[in-house]
Amino acid sequence: MSEHNFSGTRRQFVGTGIAGIIGAGVALKPAFAAAMHNSVDDTLKIGLVGCGGRGMGAVNDSLTADPYTKVTALADVFPEEAKRGAERLRKNENLKDRIDLPEERVFSGFDAYEKLLTTDVNVVLLATPPFFRPIQLQAAINAGKHVFCEKPVASDPVGCRKVDDAAKLAKEKGLTLISGLCWRYEKGMQDIIAKIHDGALGEIKSLNSIRFNYGVDKRSPRTEGMGDMEFQLRNWYYYTWLSADFFAEQFVHELDKMSWVMQNEYPSYCICSGGRQTRTGEQNGNVYDHFSAVYHYASGIRYHATSRQQLSCSNSFQDYVIGTKGTADLMDYKIEGENPYHIRKNVNQMYLNEHIALYDSIRNGKALNNGDYMVKSSMMGIMARMSAYTGKELTWEQAWNSKLDFSPSEYSFEGKPVPAEVPMPGVTPFV
Repeated sequence: MSEHNFSGTRRQFVGTGIAGIIGAGVALKPAFAAAMHNSVDDTLKIGLVGCGGRGMGAVNDSLTADPYTKVTALADVFPEEAKRGAERLRKNENLKDRIDLPEERVFSGFDAYEKLLTTDVNVVLLATPPFFRPIQLQAAINAGKHVFCEKPVASDPVGCRKVDDAAKLAKEKGLTLISGLCWRYEKGMQDIIAKIHDGALGEIKSLNSIRFNYGVDKRSPRTEGMGDMEFQLRNWYYYTWLSADFFAEQFVHELDKMSWVMQNEYPSYCICSGGRQTRTGEQNGNVYDHFSAVYHYASGIRYHATSRQQLSCSNSFQDYVIGTKGTADLMDYKIEGENPYHIRKNVNQMYLNEHIALYDSIRNGKALNNGDYMVKSSMMGIMARMSAYTGKELTWEQAWNSKLDFSPSEYSFEGKPVPAEVPMPGVTPFV
C-alpha cells in the first residue's frame, strides 16, 4: 500500500549528517557518486515498499542522487498499485538502464515487503502508511538493508518503541537509516537554525508554529464486495490507526523543526485540544480537522503548536522562535533584533538532499542514523493527539510508555481493522 496513493571498502565520510556535508556551505552535487564508482559491483539495488506518489518521488530522488543505483524490486499491498508503479518506471526511456523489474520481483499483498527483503536489494525505501513502518523497518534492518523511512515512523507509542529498537540495531549493524523529515536537509533552514544555536536570538523564551491548510481531500469509493479493511487501507489518511492523524502525519515537520531548534530537547508534558468541525461523517473516518497544543519544557519554555485542515479557509504557515535578543521567522529565513539576518534559500532540493546523504553515507561507510529524532518528533505528534483525544494532560513518560497499539488481529483483507469510533475528549480513555 502506498503513502500518497490511496491505494566493498569505502572511504570514511566526515560529518554526522547532511549538515556535515552542506552545513559548512559546500554544495553537494547529485553526481558525487560518479567519483566513487569503481565497477559494476558498486551498483546499489533499490527496493521500494509503497508504490504511490511519495514512493515514486523517493525512487526518482534516489536515482537522481546517485547515478549508480538501480531499481530491482517493488512491493505494495495492492496488486494494481505494484503493477502500475512497475509499468511507470519501465516506460520511462530516461531510466531504461536503471530499471530491472521482472514480474517475479514485483510483489503484492500484506507480506509483499517480506518478499522484497528476500531479494538482493541493498537499499529499502519505505513509503507506506505510518502504521506499517515499525514492522517494515524492523524487518529491513534485521535483513541487513539500508533504509530511507518516511515520516512519521509510527501511529502509536508501541510502534515508536519498535522503531527506536530498530534504529539502535541499525547502529550496531553499521547500516544507514535516513528519515523523511526533510527540513533537516534544507540548506537555508540549516543556516538559520545554526545562527540560533550560535546565540543570534540570545536565550530562547518561546516557540510558535501555525499550519493552516486544506490538507488531504481525496477518497476512494467503496465498491461492491469491498470489506472494511480494504476500504480503510485505500482511504488510510482518514483513519488514525493508519495515518496517526494529521497532527502527527503532516505537522510532524513543524514539531521536528522546533525539536531541532531545541537541540533535540523534548517536552516534559503536553496538553492539547482538537476536534472535527468540517471533517465529519463516515467518509472522513475518525480523524480530526484541527488541533491546538501547548508543549512545556523543563527549562520553562513553551511551544504553542496549532494546525487545522479545513477547506475554503485562509491558510497560514509560520514557525517563530522568540528569544531575548530577537525573533526568528523560520519559514521566511529571517531574524529580527540585535543580530538581523535574512536570506531565502531554495527549499525544493531538500527531498533530493535526503537521498544524496543516504547514498554518500552508504558508499563511505559512515552509517548515518536519524533514528533518535525521527522517533521522538513522531512521538511529539502522537503525544499531542492522545492528549486531544482524551482531554488529558500527558507527560512524556506517560506517552512514551503508553500501551496503545493499533495492530489489527489479522493482516488480511478479510480481517477486521481497528474500530473507527471518533474520539471524544473526556470520554476516550488514555491507554
